[in-house]
Amino acid sequence: GLDHFDWPTFLLALAVAALVTLPWPVTGALGDVLTSLELIFQTLATVIPQLLLFWGVIFYLLTSTFKRPWLTALTTILLYGLSTLGAVLPAADWGALGDGLLLLPLALLLTELRARRGGVYPLLLLAFCYRVAPLLFVDPRDALAQGIPEPQHILSHSIIIVTMAVIGPALWGGRRLLLALRDSVRLPSWAWLTAAALAALLLWGVWGGLYLFAGQPGFANDGFLIIMEEQADLGAAQNIADREARSQYVYETLVETAERTQAPLRAELDEMDVPYRPYYIINMIRVDGARWLMRRFEGQEGVAQVILNPNVREYPRRVPIPYGGDTGPVGEVQANLATIHADAAWALGITGEGIVVAGQDTGYDWTHPALKPHYRGWDGQSAAHDYNWHDAWDDVAVPFDDDSHGTHTMGTVLGDDGAGNRTGVAPGARWIGCRNMRRGFGNPGAYAECMEFFLAPYPYAGDPFSDGDVSRAPNVVNNSWGCPDFEGCFPDTLEPAVEALRAAGIMMVVSAGNDGPGCATVTTPPANYDAAFSVGATGNGGSIVSFSSRGPADGLVKPDISAPGEYVRSSVPGGGYGYAGGTSMAGPHVTGVVALLWSADPALIGDIDATERLICQTAVPKPVENVCTVADEVPEGPFSSLLSDSVCACGGVTGVPNDVYGCGFIDAGTAVEEALRP
Repeated sequence: GLDHFDWPTFLLALAVAALVTLPWPVTGALGDVLTSLELIFQTLATVIPQLLLFWGVIFYLLTSTFKRPWLTALTTILLYGLSTLGAVLPAADWGALGDGLLLLPLALLLTELRARRGGVYPLLLLAFCYRVAPLLFVDPRDALAQGIPEPQHILSHSIIIVTMAVIGPALWGGRRLLLALRDSVRLPSWAWLTAAALAALLLWGVWGGLYLFAGQPGFANDGFLIIMEEQADLGAAQNIADREARSQYVYETLVETAERTQAPLRAELDEMDVPYRPYYIINMIRVDGARWLMRRFEGQEGVAQVILNPNVREYPRRVPIPYGGDTGPVGEVQANLATIHADAAWALGITGEGIVVAGQDTGYDWTHPALKPHYRGWDGQSAAHDYNWHDAWDDVAVPFDDDSHGTHTMGTVLGDDGAGNRTGVAPGARWIGCRNMRRGFGNPGAYAECMEFFLAPYPYAGDPFSDGDVSRAPNVVNNSWGCPDFEGCFPDTLEPAVEALRAAGIMMVVSAGNDGPGCATVTTPPANYDAAFSVGATGNGGSIVSFSSRGPADGLVKPDISAPGEYVRSSVPGGGYGYAGGTSMAGPHVTGVVALLWSADPALIGDIDATERLICQTAVPKPVENVCTVADEVPEGPFSSLLSDSVCACGGVTGVPNDVYGCGFIDAGTAVEEALRP
């Protein structure tokens, strides 16, 4: 009961807690310190009533079955089977029942501890540790974005279940053996206490050692953004004909506005000795790892809003989900490239020469044979990454990809190894890159930082306010990403940055998102902005795929255009090739087409309005016959996008452009022919 406390049993529970939580410090990482404290209290509030009210019945029933070994074995197998389902299936589908099932593997262990007359305290300790460890060490956004945890965390759950399946019977067997030998072997109470204490010290020592030397020690604390009321007025930029002069005007105007309006806040932060990073592409200041200071800056003069800038924890090791292991050439034009008639553009001698494409993504394997020859930082003999690469997360000086996504998208823009693996639309273009995501997740600060780098690239460890060089800016940027609310973005957070790039003549091609088939699902910035050219996904036959997000978006027709985004072959880190699908794969096709058009007609470079018109005028029209009903507009469940084949006209627009295909299906060959026309 609550009044009985037994130190040996409590220490034994402590030792077992270390053992059953051992996978988490080597596969996970702690998040924000305040969030971690909240999770600890929430777990206590959950575990205590469950143990005292519900699990008390289970303990009683299981304790009685120890007199009947076969019933014990059957009950244990059943509980472990149910717990496996509870650990693997999404909690949202099981609700409170699924949450409760996660405690079932503890039944045998907790019953054994109770049988040792340790009261409820060992039970609370073990149940608490078992429940709180994955909450502390796994980023909840993993499941939000992917529907399931990362593979290494599913493996950790499985290891823990197996471990408890072994420890429970082992403790029970040991106790039964000692009971049988109690007449011949009698140990003093201090011996039991010493043995339990040594076991706890040893196992927690191993736990701590693994955490410190094989894990990711410390907290990934969240920061925040102080967004200023005054944003730079760039209206005069449209009157400057010369593109580089226009970009310089945009750069200088943004910097002047930021330095003037941010000065009082910077002085205050300097006095507080709080780490921060100012931005000019959006007039704001990023404050690192001190979100408890947010309220201090709310309502200050000149401040529009203060928003969270969530950190993304870095796991010590990951089990990647491979895109595929294809290494050989396809021997012909890939289906996705043939269906947009990219080969027709190549036949006209247009491959994107003279155009610089930028990409912000999970990073890039710059040494990949399909990408290395086209990297602006490679001259054929040596690499120069200054002005050509920026890492907004870890400030790594050399391009790399921690997730495969970025390497795949850039391969679709311009990949070509010269040996039969032509994966890109514009293989004659050059590329630069920025890492705006860690493990596939970003935040408003990182996204803005990459856009700032593209407006005026600067060298490694340089000052973006003074070292930016607009002459090194790219022509067009591929954006196969979105910033949902759980990453910290509000609908308009990134809009000033996208508008600034457009004002400088840098075209932003953005994937529309994978939240279809419901209407009004193009909601994730920056795809919902008028200044962005957003792209929906089709199959190679030109029909929209169910997951592709639909418009309208804040009264705008979205997406703007559609392109292949299903089963697309492209480069993956390590030199191989793999297949992937999503609007992330559709967007790079359009980015590549922009490079072809601007290479074909240099007069179009920086003229984004004319370029968008040309793409739309030459696209294959895709009208939609049926107007959506209310049932069509709102999908029934999270998996409806995988099951629905129906296509209806969102927003009531059946003609072209519409909120399903935009202007239609992109046609690179026809667009280039038109661009070459005198």
